[in-house]
Parts: sequence; structure tokens; C-alpha cells
Amino acid sequence: MSKNYKRDLLGRVFFFVINLIIIYTQREFFCCNFNGILLAMKPSSYLSNSDASERQQKTLEYILEEAAQAKKGVVAVPKVSIAEARKGEAFYEVASQRETTRLLFISEDTSLLNQTTQSLDGYLNLSNVFDEVHIVVLQVGLPSRNPVLRVAPNVWLYIVSSKAGLPLFKAAKEMITQQLEFADGFRVDLIVARDPFLCGYLALWASRKYGRPAQLHVLEDFTQKKLFKKFTYPRLMSFLYRYVCKRFTSIRTTTDALTEKLQRRLGEGVDISTLPRFHNFAAIAETEVYFNIKQKYTQFSFIVLYVGELHYGTKAFQAIDAARNLMRSPKVGLVIMGDGEASSELQKRASILGVAQQVVFEKSMENLYSYLKSADVLLVTDTDDFSDELTIKGAAAGIPMVIAATAQRKDLFTNGESALFFQDNNIIDMSDQMKKVLNDLGVRETLGHNAKQTVEQKLHEDPLMYQVAYRDSVEAALFIGDSKQASTA
Repeated sequence: MSKNYKRDLLGRVFFFVINLIIIYTQREFFCCNFNGILLAMKPSSYLSNSDASERQQKTLEYILEEAAQAKKGVVAVPKVSIAEARKGEAFYEVASQRETTRLLFISEDTSLLNQTTQSLDGYLNLSNVFDEVHIVVLQVGLPSRNPVLRVAPNVWLYIVSSKAGLPLFKAAKEMITQQLEFADGFRVDLIVARDPFLCGYLALWASRKYGRPAQLHVLEDFTQKKLFKKFTYPRLMSFLYRYVCKRFTSIRTTTDALTEKLQRRLGEGVDISTLPRFHNFAAIAETEVYFNIKQKYTQFSFIVLYVGELHYGTKAFQAIDAARNLMRSPKVGLVIMGDGEASSELQKRASILGVAQQVVFEKSMENLYSYLKSADVLLVTDTDDFSDELTIKGAAAGIPMVIAATAQRKDLFTNGESALFFQDNNIIDMSDQMKKVLNDLGVRETLGHNAKQTVEQKLHEDPLMYQVAYRDSVEAALFIGDSKQASTA
């Protein structure tokens, strides 16, 4: 008896038992439909019937046309209002000047319900990237009054609301069947799952049922087992994560480090790569400097800059604690940019530590780039989205940075070359890294120069080229023989 057969048999028994528990106890937790598992396990031999060479030629023509329109200042097609959106029927209309690719995104990210824009990365609007987009958003709650919305000429939203677990999964299947299944076939060409759990399993089901390729987006590093602790049933979610990932032949991640980890685990036969990233760092680098921070605070010859919202969860407290050792010299100052309810507490902390005269608070973040371009070092102790954005702005400004280590930052910068990392919440490590910058002008110049080069090389700065790269990365799944997914799912 082969190991693969044993594993699949164990999976079938496992989910069968889970479904029995739900039926008899009515407990509402995440699970997967056993019949869906059996359907997903049926062998088939799906291969894409698209002509790659013909499509690439048409894509090139489309890109050249987009560039020409951009130069002419052509305005994008306006969004239609929700009132104009038809409800309760399956939509089947789109106009395009090239071979169209119709995508289905399955996500639990409720930010996609924004009726103004639907974005996967916070920058690109899906309506501008793909020819035709269908988005199924899963959420726990009462059914929506208007579950089907046409929010743009080529974008449709399908809101699936139900109880957690099996009811939500069944409701999602019904929505997909009712809205995207037609007499002449399934409307969608490619299915994209935005997480390796319920969305991933639902994408596998649709892929097997309709014979369409599927791509999985893994946005968090779940190779770290501690991340499963946030779930109510971590073992179940860990099992489902492994089950889902092994059955996709096209996977996209947010960092190169995660891409390498998954490639080692899943083998070279799986197409795994990192989604393109965009940041308008050129605009930052060219921003006019209105003043020099050294001229504003002439009492300091070395200035550490901290930027962030000063709420009670802020790590600006750590910044003061770590910078205290440097401020034994009266010529070293810490400038904290930001405002919030914890501002007075931070001032008290500085007073208690005896460095109140060397810690300056700037409530406004206006002219941030002038501060970034004239301070001696940027200290980033936080690990949220704002601070991630701040590190990129700092790198584009060419300021040397001492930053808390995260997966995304490690993926972009190199410790000791383009930034100095310290372990999150480790004040001693933080202080030691700042001393290296304080005592060596050569280190500061090298870090600032390399950080600026890094973002120029690794991040897209041309919006059009980024749009094309993002679309091609996703649509690459159309040209991958789905043999593994067909034989093992």
C-alpha cells in the first residue's frame, strides 16, 4: 500500500468524521464537504487549450495600445453605481479588443467589498488589470440583501454570507453554480484562491468540477507553525493547509523567502513565484527638501528619527529606551514624528529616563521627506503596514535604517548591507545596531546608498509595467499543464 494512497485514505476518513460531528452536534467551526473531497480526488487530465504564442502577441499589442492611451491621457471607464447593478441573475457580457481572460477570485478579505475599488495589493484596481473579473467574497453573517453587484463594467462581486463552516462552503458552491455556470459552459477561464484554507479548497472544487486551471495565493508564511495558533482549531487548519498546497500546480507568494520555502517543500514540479511589487519610490527620491533637520535642531549633531502613530500599542516606548544609551552624549537627539493618545505617556517616559531635553515630539508628519533626507538614521521599531511602507520611503530617501526584522523586510533588504536588523522587541539588540551607525560615517553612507539601490532594483516604479507584470504572473497558470492537480486532487 503506497504512502500516497494511505494519505488520501486518511484524508477521506478525517473529513468524513468531521462532517458527522457537525451533523450531530451542530458545532460551527470550519470544515470541508466530504462529497467535495471525493469529487476533488477524482482523476482527470486537464491541460490548457490556450495558444500561448498567439495570446502573447495579442498581449503585446494590448500593452502598446495601453501605453499610447496613457500618453493621450485617456480616462478610464467610469464605474457604474450599485443602483444600476442588476441583481439575482447570472451576468454574461463584456467587450474587449483582444482575447479576453476571465478570472474568478475567491477571498475572505472583506475590503474587496469596497464599491469604489477592488484591489489585491492596495494599489492596482482589478478592473484595470484583467479583462473580466468575478470576485466571490466569503464572510460569516446574515445573507446580504444584494449578494450580486456589478461594480464596474468588467467587475462583478458575489457576496456569500452564512454560518461558519459547512454552511458557508455550501453557500459558496451554490453561488458559483448559479451565477457562473451557463448552458454553454463555465464563464471563468482561471480560478484564483486568495488563501490556502476555505478559499483554496473551494477553488480546487471549482477547478475539478469545471475543468479550469487554478492558482493559489499564499500571503502569510504558514511554514511557521506558530501562526496556526490564531485559529480555533490549529491542527485542522494545519492539515487543510498542507492538503490544499499539495494540490495546486501554480502558487504565488508575497516574498522571495516564502517562495523558496514552498519550492523546497513542494518540489520543482510546482510553478511557485513571488507576485510583483510596486512602489513609487522615484517620486520620493525626487521630492524637494524644504529644510534640513540639523538646521531646525542645531543643538544636535546626530539625530535619530522615529515616525508613527502614538497609540497605546506603539513601540515608540522601545525607541526611547534603546536610544537612551546613545543620548549619554548631549549632542544626540531623538525626534519622534506622530501624534496619539500615548503622546503624554511617552513624554513621561523620556522624563523618567532623564532624556527629556533630547527627545523632541513633532505632531505633524508634514514634510516627512525632508526629515527622512536630512536625519542621520531612521529607527523603525514597529512591524505594521505603516512601518513597512515607511522603510521603503526611507530607503528611497537614502537614509540609513535600523529596523525590526520581518519576513518582508528580510526579503527586500540585506542585513549589514542595505539596513541593520534587530530582533523584534529586543531593546539591547536595537541599541547595539544604532551604535554601529552612530560611530561610523562609512557605515551610514553605505547603508543609505545600498538601500536606495535595492528599492530601485527590486520594486516596479512604472505603473504600466507593474500592471503587466502582475497580470502575467497570475495568468501564467493558464499555460501550466494541470497534471498534478488532476491526478492528486
